[in-house]
Amino acid sequence: MYYFYVALFYLLLPLLLVFRYFKGLKWQGFNARYNEVLGFYKKKHAQNVIWVHAASLGEVEAAHVLIEYLRKNYPYKVLVTTGTEPGYDRVRALQGDQVEHVYLPYDMPGAVERFIKHFQPKIAIIMETEIWPSLFAKCKQHEVPLFIVNARLTEKSSKGYLKLKGFLAKVFVGVSGVAVQTEVDERRYQEIGVLAEKITVSGNIKLDMPIAEVLRVNMAQVKQELFPNRQVFVVGSTHAGEDEIFLRAYRRLKSKFPEILLVLVPRQPKRTPEIKQLCARNKLNVLERTEHKPCDVVTDVYLVDTLGELKQMYALADFSFVAGSMVPVGGHNIFEPILLGVPVMFGPHMKNVELQAKQLLEARGAIQCVNEADIIRSVTLMIEDPQEKARLINNAQAFVAKNNGAVERTITLIDPFLRANKATHLPD
Repeated sequence: MYYFYVALFYLLLPLLLVFRYFKGLKWQGFNARYNEVLGFYKKKHAQNVIWVHAASLGEVEAAHVLIEYLRKNYPYKVLVTTGTEPGYDRVRALQGDQVEHVYLPYDMPGAVERFIKHFQPKIAIIMETEIWPSLFAKCKQHEVPLFIVNARLTEKSSKGYLKLKGFLAKVFVGVSGVAVQTEVDERRYQEIGVLAEKITVSGNIKLDMPIAEVLRVNMAQVKQELFPNRQVFVVGSTHAGEDEIFLRAYRRLKSKFPEILLVLVPRQPKRTPEIKQLCARNKLNVLERTEHKPCDVVTDVYLVDTLGELKQMYALADFSFVAGSMVPVGGHNIFEPILLGVPVMFGPHMKNVELQAKQLLEARGAIQCVNEADIIRSVTLMIEDPQEKARLINNAQAFVAKNNGAVERTITLIDPFLRANKATHLPD
């Protein structure tokens, strides 16, 4: 099965390179570094690195607090690999030049072999759900301890992987440990072939994400400058089929609350023209983020047509909705607005964080909306009943305080494999 997988990858390589080229046309420097996906490098890099792979922007955000700890507490350079240019841009925004960065090589033995020989990683840390057979095999061959951390498996992914359980059981032989988010993920990883003794339930690293104090201090002033005298409803990470739901809900809310402003943050900014057309059909005035102007009294929708600014938008919100959940995408990070002290709503499709969403609802720390009427009802409640809004925020933050600590548990798992002459300690 492994040799079939490798042969298929090599056969598809020309198509992959063509796909990468066209994908890279929308990004400034992606194609200029195509050599990296084949394991070739134009310059020397640090060796004996701690290697962290975070596929894209969301994983980079989640990995930030872990990368910071590793960088400050171990005598090795940290290498971060991503699969997209937005992921790379976020690495640079968060870490600057304090970490190395290259794109993850394609999962072919030759490319991975060159990558490992070039960087000689002390340890490999894979964020969330990335399973690459050749990469895992090469790490085992070169005795590189490999961990999957903040790991999760949706029900749909689990069913797909179960069909390959025999193959995956052999792939997972070289994995040193898996730090999963929940007990549900623990069971699913066991079902697809990971030995129980290799699995640790660590919780979700996103609950440990730091919120910069400057963001807290400045947000009231920035809000008044950008959204003067408005009740700000931020909807984050929308997908096709969702924007129209919120636009309809907004029109009905505005008839009752004229000061309300809808901030739409699409998951993919390339959908901006499509969303503007929807706004025009609904006779709503749009201001785009890239116009760099404050809203005025006639602005209905503030459309964030940029990447990497969702956290800043949540910081300016009076209430928030985490999208990707009104359509069957599976939801996104529901904890980011909570950490910023903003009440959170989400839809019925939450398979990506199903257990934590359920627990948060049981703690009365969020509101789940099934349809447009629920959205209108929930926003109305928070505007008209400030005490209920405050209770929602307090319950959510108490839930986070009770369930954080995933980074510490992850470090406890990997620390024995990273010990050097320098003593390390866990943060207080």
